[in-house]
Amino acid sequence: MEAFVLVIKAQQFALSAWDMSTSHTNIPFIYYFKNPNSGSVNDFMQSNKLRASFLKALEEFPILVGHITVGKDGRCLVDVNPHNLNMPEYLESQSTVHFHDLEKAKFSWNALPQNVATVGAFPAVGVSGIIKLVNVNIIRLAENSGLVLFVSIPHYAVDGVGYCAFVNRWAELCRWMQHHATGNEPPRHDYNFERSTIGRYMPDNRAPLNSTMSMIYDSPSYFGSLLAWISPETRGNLYVNLDRMKDITGHVFHISATSLGALRKSISKCAPQTQKISDNDILTILISHVISKGMKDDAKDSQGLGYFASVARRATRAFTGKPKEFLTMM
Repeated sequence: MEAFVLVIKAQQFALSAWDMSTSHTNIPFIYYFKNPNSGSVNDFMQSNKLRASFLKALEEFPILVGHITVGKDGRCLVDVNPHNLNMPEYLESQSTVHFHDLEKAKFSWNALPQNVATVGAFPAVGVSGIIKLVNVNIIRLAENSGLVLFVSIPHYAVDGVGYCAFVNRWAELCRWMQHHATGNEPPRHDYNFERSTIGRYMPDNRAPLNSTMSMIYDSPSYFGSLLAWISPETRGNLYVNLDRMKDITGHVFHISATSLGALRKSISKCAPQTQKISDNDILTILISHVISKGMKDDAKDSQGLGYFASVARRATRAFTGKPKEFLTMM
């Protein structure tokens, strides 16, 4: 831990307007790992290597150990202070659930060990009294049959691409430590977290915003202004309490590594040769497909109600938080 602290430098990352429009949600994923040699305790995803590689990945993602603060101009930023690091919540426990039980249940949410998801949909103050920028929960399954890994990062810090980059880098470093002698340093990767970098590389001639995005930026929102005015901690608590009032239907979608690879291969055939298809691209496509179907079904339900009844229904849902389904974009 001391070596980790020495690597982290004092710095601040200003959040953009787009960050603030999407940062009210977490990016949570659950990963399943099956032990091909069940019963072999010593060589399957060892705890010390998991934690060591996690800290090594954090060295390249210093934004994840910062504190969410509000600057003098009223805008949020991530403040990284090596003397006051916001260390992630990192939990590990043992479960009596066997990996075969999860497979048999087709990875149903009800078959998972209890309390897998240690945080909800929104970044909020935890038991430590602050908003964590990474929450990790490792659950080892019965008879060393496998492992369940929960990783949640709020949009305050990264988007879906950044999330996948961190998790993939953690996995890469863990594999590296398993196959190299202790003391050898893995090749370091450099990542850019400055939001202003994107603007500097934007072309002068740009396509106009579509109608949906224009409406988001141009339409005044009193509720949005209120959310921007209050602190991140208060905003998170508000969302959590409102969330408890909702009639939510939750879903867990299990995607195997084999299926993910097959989808990437199929999509790559239709994409330009120079375009790289990432895991995040595929997951975003799948989630967007589910959301669009949900929106289409909701539109069908509203037909026949009449214009004013339909508007009233949507307004009621917006203000009372009573949608039939809760859908979160990445």
